[in-house]
Amino acid sequence: CLATLIIMLVGDTYTLINYVSFINYLCYGVTIMGLIVLRWRKPKIFRPIKVNLLIPITYLAFWAFLLAFSLYSEPVVCGIGLIIILTGVPVFFLGVYWRNKPKCVNRLIESVTCWGQKLCFVVYPQCGSPEEE
Repeated sequence: CLATLIIMLVGDTYTLINYVSFINYLCYGVTIMGLIVLRWRKPKIFRPIKVNLLIPITYLAFWAFLLAFSLYSEPVVCGIGLIIILTGVPVFFLGVYWRNKPKCVNRLIESVTCWGQKLCFVVYPQCGSPEEE
């Protein structure tokens, strides 16, 4: 969000749309790859919707062509889009991967989450732990 705000203040809207579209299509392709890998490695798990594998493989082929063409035609935009994606890596390591965090870090994460929930009206804020209530 912060990177998007900085880009909007510095650049024009069309450049921002190019960054976001590259990021979206990259994520769509990775999702389809995950679908294919799961269908191959775990064929027996429950799936509410099951399609022929030819459809995601065809989509993936077109996706790879469009992504390669984007990387060839606009490498700077794609590079900045990848940098925007990689800004989430430290957040992942601080918030999810690091299991034995000090209590002050946990309290900070909880307060930022609660503040964000109140600010955006996304879910009912559940500030504090159940033991406090």
